[in-house]
Amino acid sequence: MRIQILAATMYQNDFSLLERLNIQSEAVVVNQCDKEGIHSFEYNGYPVLWVDSTERGLSRSRNMALKNASADICVICDDDERLADGYPLMIENAYRALPKADFLAFNINRIGWNETERIFVKPKPIGRFRTYSSVHITFRRRKILENGIVFDVRFGAGSGMYACAEDAIFCMDCHRAGLGMYTYPGLLCDVVCEESTWFTGYDEKYFYDVGAYLAAAFPRLKSLLKWYYPLRCRKLTKLKTLSLLSAINKGIDGYKKGLNFKEFHDSVITSSQE
Repeated sequence: MRIQILAATMYQNDFSLLERLNIQSEAVVVNQCDKEGIHSFEYNGYPVLWVDSTERGLSRSRNMALKNASADICVICDDDERLADGYPLMIENAYRALPKADFLAFNINRIGWNETERIFVKPKPIGRFRTYSSVHITFRRRKILENGIVFDVRFGAGSGMYACAEDAIFCMDCHRAGLGMYTYPGLLCDVVCEESTWFTGYDEKYFYDVGAYLAAAFPRLKSLLKWYYPLRCRKLTKLKTLSLLSAINKGIDGYKKGLNFKEFHDSVITSSQE
């Protein structure tokens, strides 16, 4: 069983990221930078495909990595991770133990994280509306390709539209395709939680993007699911409940119109001046 890391990064000047990631398997790395190029070589005896690209957007990098992948099992990876020693065997054993699994979410260890991390203590089917961040995610490449599943380029850091939730939408697309989705109690990686490139707090922009995510992932349930956020985020935001819900509603409307946060507010100002 071939295991392949699909890593997205930016502005790398050499290949030292491979050591920092603790690569112990095949890998495809997409490096957003100011040049184009493809490098194929071996690292620790494993084939690595390194793609330099001028394209922008995390989801575009992930899709490019997936397009260039060739292994049985793919592992989504960010450049702030350090993969666990022995991860290829752990992943292979997990998929052999769960032959019906097309998608496995593993445990991670967040460093510098001040919220409680959910720990998987046994293999368990993933609930219909449950999603996981990209650092947990592995999948059978064949099943993803057969179902035409990709990362939505309108979502994710650098998209210019909605700054988050590309991984959650990916999970929901896997649910809709009927993939066998499970959690598994193996440690996949450490993740260093540093300053985010997109998260500026639980502000109006964040909840606008949440509204766009709900509209994309739950078109029939968005108006119900939005009520989760005033409860979930009441201690994390300075926004009052009505302001929070208003931002989500604007995001839902903005998604329908294909507008990002700034474009939506500019359109409102323009309309009020006419």
